[in-house]
Amino acid sequence: MHIGYVLKKFPRASETFVLNEILALQRLGVDVTVFSLNRPDDGVFHRGLSELKRPVVYLSPRKPDAWLQLLQKQRRELIARGPALLGELDDLLAAGRPDLWSLFGNAIDLTGLVQQHGVQHLHAHFATVAAYAARGAHTLCGVPFSVTCHAKDIYREGIEPARFRSLLQNTAFVVTVCEANRRWIESGLGADELDLRVLYNGVDTSVFHPAHRTPSPAPLLLAVGRLVEKKGFHVLLDALALLARDGIRPRCVLAGDGEDGAALREQAARLDLRNVEFVGLCTHDEVRSWIQKAHTMVLPCIVGSDGNRDALPTVLLEALASGLPVISTAIGGVEEIVDDGRAGVLVPAGEAAPLAEAIAAMLGDSQRTRALAIAGRERAERFFDLDSNVATLRGWFARSVATAPGSKAVLA
Repeated sequence: MHIGYVLKKFPRASETFVLNEILALQRLGVDVTVFSLNRPDDGVFHRGLSELKRPVVYLSPRKPDAWLQLLQKQRRELIARGPALLGELDDLLAAGRPDLWSLFGNAIDLTGLVQQHGVQHLHAHFATVAAYAARGAHTLCGVPFSVTCHAKDIYREGIEPARFRSLLQNTAFVVTVCEANRRWIESGLGADELDLRVLYNGVDTSVFHPAHRTPSPAPLLLAVGRLVEKKGFHVLLDALALLARDGIRPRCVLAGDGEDGAALREQAARLDLRNVEFVGLCTHDEVRSWIQKAHTMVLPCIVGSDGNRDALPTVLLEALASGLPVISTAIGGVEEIVDDGRAGVLVPAGEAAPLAEAIAAMLGDSQRTRALAIAGRERAERFFDLDSNVATLRGWFARSVATAPGSKAVLA
């Protein structure tokens, strides 16, 4: 079975869950080729990339004369697929996509690559440009496709329910990463007719394991994520300032980079938080090393001003699997990760005082943190084991391939 993964940009440091999923599929005997619409630009690469068995295929922008040559060569096939092509074009026009021709071109290129590589099913992560490319290839050659929906592709302001449903209506199935997402897609986006399936992102529970932990002698708080509004790191800094007033100044490492980085550093300086260290964007190995040293993971997620929010933060899964106690908020699927009071602690989103109280309580009760660590590990093994969850996904791909009507790519 040969699956093509369609991604906007690969690899991305903030999307390790995609790479982990692909590598787990490979271990289950699935051939996977990654088709990336753009080349990476964040400069951080994870060691697991070397385990990919097939090279990443990057779609290249075409010059006008190259487009003319391609379309002339495939003129008859394009005419034969006229109604399908017009339907695809009409949907893009209705969506008001300013990148219409780019999306259309990606679909044509991807169709040729499907034939060239012998791909039997396409899977896109995020219901954005990657999903449009996969849908376009499906329209042109009949290869089945599916999409995993995460957070920014379903919650952010500007997402039109009708366009979302149109994009996904011909999928073999749609995956989303938590029950909270499923409820929003079915009610908030009105997409209850989709074949929508919930599958948690997984974590390698052998790599992230309590046996690998060597906590630092002094208390260490760890916060990992993109430095953007929805992560709530500004709330964490306010909470640390409240703790400092009471003479509690644990070391806090904040790993990540993003558009709010400068503002967060300025806030930390203004609050005189000399115990906070901004260590920048980290590789997966570096994040794992910090998890092994830390005493508590803190991720105070909020709903951003644009409606965006976290769905199932991977770092919380990694912390649970490692036996690292977590403090977070009941945003998106976080409540499904953290069994509040047993496998972690949830506090009200956007409020510094309850967060400060939770941190102080965690630092002052070693017996409780041990209990949280044990329960967190058990929860990770039960619900978030990477190989178990990806085995389910493999089964879905296999059924799609087995039931797909015979298809032949129309573009070479």
